[in-house]
Amino acid sequence: MPLIRKRTDAPARTSAAAPALPKGPSLAAPRLVPFTLLLSALLWLFTTTGGRQIFVKEVLGGAYDSQAEHFLRGDVDVDVDAIGHEAMIVNGHVRMYFGPFPALLRIPLNFLYPAGHGKWSRISGFCAGMIALFAFASLVRTALRSSPLSSRMRNWLGNACVVGFALGSPLLLLLGNLSIYDEAIIWGFALSLAAIFFVFRSRQSEGSALTRALLGFSVCAGGALLSRVTFGAPLILIALFLALGIPRDNRIPNLAALILPLGVTLIFYMCLSYARFGSLTGVDFDYYINPTHSEFAHKFGVFSLRRIPYSFADYFSLRFPSPQSDPPFLAADRHSYNYPSLYSNDFSEVYLPLPWCSGWLVFGAIMGIFCLVRRNGTNTFERAAAMAFFAQFLCILSFFLLAQRYAADLCPFLIFCFIIFLSSGGAALVRSRHVVIGLIVLSSVVNSLATLSWLLDADQNVPPETRTAWEKLLRRHPVEK
Repeated sequence: MPLIRKRTDAPARTSAAAPALPKGPSLAAPRLVPFTLLLSALLWLFTTTGGRQIFVKEVLGGAYDSQAEHFLRGDVDVDVDAIGHEAMIVNGHVRMYFGPFPALLRIPLNFLYPAGHGKWSRISGFCAGMIALFAFASLVRTALRSSPLSSRMRNWLGNACVVGFALGSPLLLLLGNLSIYDEAIIWGFALSLAAIFFVFRSRQSEGSALTRALLGFSVCAGGALLSRVTFGAPLILIALFLALGIPRDNRIPNLAALILPLGVTLIFYMCLSYARFGSLTGVDFDYYINPTHSEFAHKFGVFSLRRIPYSFADYFSLRFPSPQSDPPFLAADRHSYNYPSLYSNDFSEVYLPLPWCSGWLVFGAIMGIFCLVRRNGTNTFERAAAMAFFAQFLCILSFFLLAQRYAADLCPFLIFCFIIFLSSGGAALVRSRHVVIGLIVLSSVVNSLATLSWLLDADQNVPPETRTAWEKLLRRHPVEK
């Protein structure tokens, strides 16, 4: 049964339009809050390296503080010493291409605690991670409520899914390295998942609850757009689909709740892009001071459909990290991927393909796709929303760089399809529930070990004090480079 099903006022119409929700014990939602809180504490220790490294100057993390200061002065520049080798020079002015949302967060943070200037990355990233974790837990809770599983199995599977998301997904890497490259991504990822939650909520609500759900979606979609445009773009399409389905009753307030926050954010984004680069659509790599990437982008383009099969083969390969005798027992590193006309680097930073990093999510997404294409399995809105996220999926596969952190952009489509499977899988979910739990265990172990290896030995953006703390915790000698 589709998870996103709009209720009507007349019971007769509801039963005619769609199967009624299961009655009795099957309506009991799994209890996920206690375990989610426990995982939150675990991720806090991971993010802050045992709770001792909270205010840390991450690589180029101070660029967001500099951007915030310039916003308050009324310009869009950034200090050259803050942005360093990621600067873009536009008519003699130093600009940054990263999303402005983390910079906007720095304004009240630096006002409340000036001593934290340039060191907010870990607190900022952890907050985003918690939004992502609780949004995903809420999605799983809502989906499993309509599943045919027993109450006990819904609790087991629901909590296992939350563990998989925390330890067996790209979230772990983003929390482990909150340099400028990852902070905007984790905010875009988190707010995208929160927007998906409000999409599901709006399709099950009416009256004032519907207005609040639409407002929540609009605010989260706008934040995702300002964090990273690839996360925000599909949500703009979904907003159009939502607008078409708003009932006539209370239509004007609902449309205002849906359109105003996202519309204002979209206008701000276009104005900021024009002020930065003279374009309404975003960044222009011709201004990039890195000649390798700027020349490649100018010659071959930032996005190209020709890259999709090659990128898919890299992100979804079965390549496994090399085992090693010392902790963390897996050696994660870059690997050669030399296609001179497709990628600007001759290597890939996808150290753990998604079938190993998040095999449970890939399996569930495949099953969800079957639900989407099956007749009477889902409704038109669900299929349209899935296509919007699939466009984001293809966009990242067509990008001119390959990196593990970009796998987060592939996840909204996978997660959306996975949630469809949990709610609409029926007998297939009952038969495969143990497979999903087994894949979660495997992905969580492999992803955790490989991510630790990457942070310790390969990631050039991990602060020295963090790497030293991990070396001490694992009782291993530093690796000489």
